[in-house]
Amino acid sequence: MNGLKGRRELKHAITKADCYLLRNNLQNFMKLDPHGHDGKYLIRSVYFDNFDNKILRQKTEGFYHRDKFRARLYDYDSDFINLEKKSKRDNLTYKQKCRLSAEEYERIRLGDIEWMSGDSRDNFEIYIFK
Repeated sequence: MNGLKGRRELKHAITKADCYLLRNNLQNFMKLDPHGHDGKYLIRSVYFDNFDNKILRQKTEGFYHRDKFRARLYDYDSDFINLEKKSKRDNLTYKQKCRLSAEEYERIRLGDIEWMSGDSRDNFEIYIFK
Protein backbone atom coordinates (compact mmCIF):
# COMPACT_ATOMS: atom_id res chain seq x y z
CA MET A 1 0.00 0.00 0.00
CA ASN A 2 2.32 2.72 -1.27
CA GLY A 3 5.02 2.12 1.33
CA LEU A 4 2.68 2.15 4.33
CA LYS A 5 3.45 -0.27 7.11
CA GLY A 6 0.55 -2.56 7.98
CA ARG A 7 -0.25 -3.92 11.40
CA ARG A 8 -2.37 -6.73 12.73
CA GLU A 9 -5.30 -5.76 14.93
CA LEU A 10 -6.61 -8.44 17.24
CA LYS A 11 -9.65 -7.60 19.35
CA HIS A 12 -10.58 -9.48 22.49
CA ALA A 13 -13.49 -9.08 24.87
CA ILE A 14 -12.43 -8.78 28.51
CA THR A 15 -14.32 -8.30 31.74
CA LYS A 16 -14.35 -5.03 33.62
CA ALA A 17 -12.26 -6.65 36.36
CA ASP A 18 -9.67 -7.80 33.81
CA CYS A 19 -9.61 -4.27 32.39
CA TYR A 20 -8.72 -2.83 35.81
CA LEU A 21 -6.03 -5.48 36.37
CA LEU A 22 -4.54 -4.91 32.94
CA ARG A 23 -4.57 -1.13 33.38
CA ASN A 24 -2.85 -1.42 36.78
CA ASN A 25 -0.18 -3.74 35.39
CA LEU A 26 0.47 -1.62 32.29
CA GLN A 27 0.99 1.59 34.24
CA ASN A 28 4.33 0.11 35.36
CA PHE A 29 5.52 0.00 31.73
CA MET A 30 3.67 2.77 29.91
CA LYS A 31 3.38 6.53 30.24
CA LEU A 32 0.17 8.56 30.17
CA ASP A 33 -0.64 10.23 26.88
CA PRO A 34 0.79 13.76 27.20
CA HIS A 35 -1.94 15.19 24.96
CA GLY A 36 -4.68 14.40 27.46
CA HIS A 37 -5.71 15.53 30.91
CA ASP A 38 -4.55 12.80 33.32
CA GLY A 39 -3.91 10.71 30.20
CA LYS A 40 -7.50 11.06 28.96
CA TYR A 41 -9.22 13.05 26.25
CA LEU A 42 -12.53 12.99 24.46
CA ILE A 43 -12.57 11.63 20.92
CA ARG A 44 -15.55 12.21 18.64
CA SER A 45 -15.69 10.40 15.31
CA VAL A 46 -17.93 10.76 12.27
CA TYR A 47 -17.84 7.84 9.84
CA PHE A 48 -18.63 8.35 6.18
CA ASP A 49 -20.50 5.89 3.95
CA ASN A 50 -22.65 6.08 0.84
CA PHE A 51 -26.46 5.81 0.62
CA ASP A 52 -26.20 2.05 0.07
CA ASN A 53 -24.10 1.59 3.25
CA LYS A 54 -21.32 0.07 1.16
CA ILE A 55 -18.67 0.32 3.88
CA LEU A 56 -20.93 -1.12 6.57
CA ARG A 57 -21.94 -4.01 4.27
CA GLN A 58 -18.31 -4.80 3.42
CA LYS A 59 -17.50 -4.97 7.15
CA THR A 60 -20.45 -7.19 8.09
CA GLU A 61 -19.91 -9.46 5.07
CA GLY A 62 -16.25 -9.95 6.01
CA PHE A 63 -14.54 -8.42 2.96
CA TYR A 64 -10.76 -8.78 3.19
CA HIS A 65 -10.14 -5.63 1.12
CA ARG A 66 -12.04 -2.59 2.35
CA ASP A 67 -11.58 1.07 3.28
CA LYS A 68 -13.38 3.31 5.74
CA PHE A 69 -13.20 7.05 6.24
CA ARG A 70 -13.80 9.08 9.36
CA ALA A 71 -13.28 12.57 10.71
CA ARG A 72 -11.97 12.81 14.27
CA LEU A 73 -12.14 15.70 16.71
CA TYR A 74 -10.24 15.73 20.00
CA ASP A 75 -11.50 17.51 23.16
CA TYR A 76 -13.96 19.66 21.18
CA ASP A 77 -11.01 21.43 19.53
CA SER A 78 -12.20 22.26 16.01
CA ASP A 79 -8.68 23.51 15.22
CA PHE A 80 -7.53 19.87 15.29
CA ILE A 81 -9.65 17.65 13.05
CA ASN A 82 -8.18 14.63 11.27
CA LEU A 83 -9.58 12.97 8.19
CA GLU A 84 -8.54 9.33 8.43
CA LYS A 85 -8.60 6.44 6.00
CA LYS A 86 -8.36 2.98 7.51
CA SER A 87 -7.76 0.15 5.05
CA LYS A 88 -7.91 -3.60 5.50
CA ARG A 89 -5.90 -5.77 3.14
CA ASP A 90 -6.22 -9.41 4.06
CA ASN A 91 -5.23 -9.53 7.74
CA LEU A 92 -3.30 -6.24 7.82
CA THR A 93 -4.60 -2.78 8.72
CA TYR A 94 -3.21 0.45 7.23
CA LYS A 95 -3.96 4.00 8.33
CA GLN A 96 -3.51 7.36 6.67
CA LYS A 97 -4.57 10.74 7.97
CA CYS A 98 -4.38 14.43 7.27
CA ARG A 99 -5.57 17.58 8.99
CA LEU A 100 -8.84 19.25 8.07
CA SER A 101 -10.10 22.70 8.85
CA ALA A 102 -13.57 23.02 10.33
CA GLU A 103 -14.71 24.52 7.02
CA GLU A 104 -13.34 21.56 5.04
CA TYR A 105 -15.04 19.12 7.39
CA GLU A 106 -18.34 20.93 6.96
CA ARG A 107 -18.04 20.78 3.18
CA ILE A 108 -17.44 17.02 3.34
CA ARG A 109 -20.36 16.58 5.76
CA LEU A 110 -22.63 18.36 3.30
CA GLY A 111 -21.46 16.10 0.44
CA ASP A 112 -19.24 18.67 -1.29
CA ILE A 113 -16.12 16.61 -2.07
CA GLU A 114 -15.18 17.73 -5.60
CA TRP A 115 -12.53 20.09 -4.22
CA MET A 116 -10.73 17.07 -2.73
CA SER A 117 -9.68 15.69 -6.10
CA GLY A 118 -7.37 18.62 -6.82
CA ASP A 119 -3.70 18.47 -5.93
CA SER A 120 -3.74 21.60 -3.79
CA ARG A 121 -3.41 19.48 -0.63
CA ASP A 122 -0.15 17.99 0.63
CA ASN A 123 -1.74 14.67 1.58
CA PHE A 124 -3.86 14.55 -1.55
CA GLU A 125 -3.87 10.74 -1.91
CA ILE A 126 -6.03 10.30 1.17
CA TYR A 127 -8.79 12.20 -0.59
CA ILE A 128 -9.37 9.55 -3.20
CA PHE A 129 -12.76 8.16 -2.18
CA LYS A 130 -13.31 5.05 -4.32
